[in-house]
Amino acid sequence: MEQLTSYQVQFKQQIEMEEVMNIHHFIVDSSYDLYLYQDHLIADVSNLPKLLSFFFYYNTDRPLVMIIDGKDVQYAYQKIMNICEEPIENCVVRRFHEANRDQTILV
Repeated sequence: MEQLTSYQVQFKQQIEMEEVMNIHHFIVDSSYDLYLYQDHLIADVSNLPKLLSFFFYYNTDRPLVMIIDGKDVQYAYQKIMNICEEPIENCVVRRFHEANRDQTILV
């Protein structure tokens, strides 16, 4: 079953480039979609130029929204948390939705 979950993530420091690249590679090599959003910034993590731009301009003093779409979202969440364990101060679930085959989700 497809799942769509959003998280509010607070970083305590800048994320390192190696961590950004590891997240990007994980998403590209998987069936998940991952989006990051903060104020006027938005990034599809599978699009490397947009992802890098996002992390150049995001504000670590404010939380960002991380949206994960796919099957077994909890696995993707744990994988991403393991990649960026040090810089994350707090991460909480904002919304969780499971989609049935006869249901459409528009973002």
